[in-house]
Amino acid sequence: MQHWLQAARRMATIDHLASGNAWHGIDRNLANKIRTALQHSSNEVVQLGTVLKRQLEQSAEPEVLRAVKRGLLQLRERYLKTEETIHFYTIAINSRTTPTIAALLRACDIICQKSMQELLQPLGKEIPDVLTYVDKGVGASILKAGLRLWDGRLSPVAAIKITQHNLFRPTAIIHETGHQIADLLDWNRELANAFRTQLTTHPAAVGLAFSAWASEIAADAFAFVHTGFAAVASLNDVVSGTPEAVFAFRAHDPHPIAYLRVLMNVEMCRQFYGRGPWDDLEAAFKNDYDLNLVNFPSAGLIKMCVPALPDVVTVLLKSGYNAFNGQSLSQLIPPARVSPQALERLEYVAGPALFTSHAWIWKECIRLLAINGYKIGAVKGDIEALYRQQQDWMQQLGFSIELN
Repeated sequence: MQHWLQAARRMATIDHLASGNAWHGIDRNLANKIRTALQHSSNEVVQLGTVLKRQLEQSAEPEVLRAVKRGLLQLRERYLKTEETIHFYTIAINSRTTPTIAALLRACDIICQKSMQELLQPLGKEIPDVLTYVDKGVGASILKAGLRLWDGRLSPVAAIKITQHNLFRPTAIIHETGHQIADLLDWNRELANAFRTQLTTHPAAVGLAFSAWASEIAADAFAFVHTGFAAVASLNDVVSGTPEAVFAFRAHDPHPIAYLRVLMNVEMCRQFYGRGPWDDLEAAFKNDYDLNLVNFPSAGLIKMCVPALPDVVTVLLKSGYNAFNGQSLSQLIPPARVSPQALERLEYVAGPALFTSHAWIWKECIRLLAINGYKIGAVKGDIEALYRQQQDWMQQLGFSIELN
C-alpha cells in the first residue's frame, strides 16, 4: 500500500516531471490548462490510496483486508493508467529543450491554431488549444483534443507530433489539425458517404476504397487548401519509400495507397492552379514507381482508382457538406490564396518585411509556410537559404508570444 501511495504522491508533483525550462517554453494559458488536467488525474490516485490506507489502519478484519486488497489492485491499475497519460505529456513538454526549439514549437502551436481558427470560427465552433512537440520518425501524428486518454479523462489539448526532419517545413502539422477539425465537425463520416455515393461512374470498388480512406484524405485536403503545393511536395518526400511501401495496400489502414495519395494531391494542384511544378513532381514520381512494371496485389485496384482521381478531388474540395453549413472546403478556405501567383503577389506587396516584420509574420505565417514550402518543393532559389529563412521567421513568431 505504502509503495503505491508514495509513488502517487511523487507523480502528483507535476512541476517536477518536466524541466522548468520546458514548462517556461509553453504559452502560460496552455501550460496552466495541461498542468491543471494532469494535477486532477494524479490527485485522484492519491485520494484513492489515502482512503485505502485509512481503511487498513482502522480494521484488521479479514473481510476488510480482502476489500483493501481489491482496492490495492484498483489503485495499482489507476496509477499505471494515470502514469501513462502524464508520461505522454511529460515527454512532449520536455521536447522543448532549448529556447530555440521552444520558440520553433510555439510557432508551430500558433500555425496550428490559426489553421483551425480560419475554418471553425466562421462556423461558431471553439478552437482547441494545441501543444506541438518534436520527435523522431518520418510522419507527424496527433492525439486529438477531446480524445479519451489512458486515465479515462479527456485530452485537454490537441498534442501534435512534428518530426525532426520536417521542423523547418512543417506543413504536416496542418494535416494533423485537419484530423482535429474533421473529427469535430463530423466531416469524415460525410466525406466517406460522399465517396460511396458520388463516384458511381467508376467501379464500385473505387468508391468503397476512397470511402475507407476518407479521414486521411480529409486531412490532406485541409493541408492543401492552407499551403498548396508546399503540402503536396512535403507529402511526396514523406511517403516516397520502397516500391513495396508505395504500392502497399493494407486492409483497415485509413491511409490511401501511397501511389494514389501522391497523384491525388497533384490532382488538387492541377484543378486549382493549372500547370506547374507539380506536373514535374508527378512525372518523376511515375518514373520512380512505374505502375506498368510491378505486379503487386494492389496494382489492379490502383489502375481502377487512377481515372477516378479528378472526380475524387471534385467531391473532396468542391462539394458542399453539412459540416461546413452547406459550403465546400474550397469556398471556406480558397486554395487560390496559396497559388504560386498569389504567393508571388504577397511577396511583391510586402517586400523584404514579409519575413522580418512581426505584423506580417503574425498575419501571414501560414502563407509564409506555403511560400517557403513551394520554393523548396519546386527547387526555386538557394534551398539552404530558404531553410534558414524559415527558421528565422518561425523563431521570431515563437519568441513574440507571452511566456511564463
